[in-house]
Formats: sequence, C-alpha cells, structure tokens
Amino acid sequence: MKLNLIAIALLLMVFSCKKEVKTTLSGFNYTIANDQKGDNVKEGDYVYFRYIVKVKDSLVFNSVSQSPDIKFKLPKQEKKELKNAQPIVDVLYYLSKGDSAIVSQVIDDEIRNQIGIPDAKELTFHVVLSDVKDQASYEADMKAEQALMEAKRAESAALLPAIQESIKKTIADYKSGANKSQIITTASGLKYIVHETGTGPKPQVGQVVSTKYYGTLMDGKMFDNSFERGQDLQFPLGQGQVIKGWDEGFALLPVGSKATFLIPSELGYGAAGSPPVIPANSELLFYVELVGAK
Repeated sequence: MKLNLIAIALLLMVFSCKKEVKTTLSGFNYTIANDQKGDNVKEGDYVYFRYIVKVKDSLVFNSVSQSPDIKFKLPKQEKKELKNAQPIVDVLYYLSKGDSAIVSQVIDDEIRNQIGIPDAKELTFHVVLSDVKDQASYEADMKAEQALMEAKRAESAALLPAIQESIKKTIADYKSGANKSQIITTASGLKYIVHETGTGPKPQVGQVVSTKYYGTLMDGKMFDNSFERGQDLQFPLGQGQVIKGWDEGFALLPVGSKATFLIPSELGYGAAGSPPVIPANSELLFYVELVGAK
C-alpha cells in the first residue's frame, strides 16, 4: 500500500460518502466504498491488498510501510467469535478486484494499550483489494519477485566496500574535526552531512519514505544495513515507528539525497540501548540514501 497524503485524502473522501452498512459473517460492520464489476473472491484465491488503520481522523498504521501489497491466500470462510476474528480477512470475502471497503472493530483495553491511544473506542480499516490471482499466477509472481530481489541484492552488495571506506573516513574526520565545516547541527542535537542533494521534494509527515542505510557505532562496528539484503526500508515519516533521529533527519532531505546522520543517544536508543548490538547511551552513525517518498 503505497499511498501518498493526497491519495489517502481522496481515498477517505470516497469512504466518507454515505454507504449501506452491512455485517461480515463474524459480525464486523462494513461498507463498500468502491464497487467494481466482477466476482467476489473465494477460498483459495490469492488476494493482493493494502490498508490503512485509523482511530477517528488519526492514522495509526499504513501497510505500505511493510509492502506495496500484502499477498495472502484466502482461507475457508468461517464464522468466528469477534474476539478471535480478523476484520480485514472477514471483509475480503465481500470484495472483487478493484473494490475498496471500510470495516470497523470495537476495541478493548488490551488493543488500546498496544496502539498507545487510551481513549480509542474503535479502529477503522480502509482496505483496497488491488488484485486477485490463482495458484499458478501467484507462483509466477513470486518467482519473478525472487529473481528481482536476487539481482537487487547483488547490485546493492557490490556497493558495500566503497560505503564502508567512506564511513571509516567520516568517523575519523569527525573525531579529528576535519569535517567540522560540513556538519549541520539541529536544535535537537542531530548532526548530519549532506554528500549529495537530491532533486526531489522533501518528504512530508505521514508519507512513506524508502531508504537504503548502513548503521554503525562510533567505533565503526556495523550493527545493521539494508545493502546486504538488497531491500530498501520503508516507514511512515513522523509516526514514531523509527528512532527520533530518523524521523527528524529524513524530513530535512530532498528525495534522492545521500547523507550521513550522526545521532546522539537521546535521539537514538537512549540509556537502554538495543541489546545486544547497541550499548547504552550510544551515539550512532547512519549513511543513508533517500530513495523515495509517497
């Protein structure tokens, strides 16, 4: 689900229109927002869908942060107790390719605590069914995706030696003060160096950004990177789903930029660290490439 803010706004405008409220087999209330011609999905179909989760007007989750489309083999439709049922799965049976729906779930204290909104009474799931495939088509898609992933992994891994040397030099220059004139420091204490300024716009809060990254401690020890995996990381900006230094830092960069973040512990993992790889009170370095925002 790769929806930018405008797309989300348009989607919600559609959902806001008066629609007939229906009930899923397990008892969730739902409405069909966009009804395309075609047969509804059935048991055994592979459904490709995306969704956002809201509490009133607040966006809680955007599935695009994990994948453009979630791919899922639809199980047998069964009536379940509401506490054991899944609203998104429940509503999919009433959709055909291209349909959109909104399904609501009344929540209890356990879920309220999980999402961190103590006064929330109901979640609304805005679901878009983008495609439906049979077994053979799904397997062909998976094979193509795997081949593409392997090619990206090889291409990305080839960049590692140069990135590692660059980071080694950045750390040495930072400690000696040689790159002091290149470092920009924000009011929060975030330091960053722009190696290459992108030509795109700066991402906005709520947009899903895509990035390549290489993270190290200040002794140069790598703790995580996306280049070895060959898969960009995606996350919604400004939603607290990453460390504070990232939410702040990526908002400062135009799309296409390459930069280094020097993140103090209070904008990273703080006094607790992230055992066993990140010690307490660790300053962190991230080389990043802002690939996109939408």
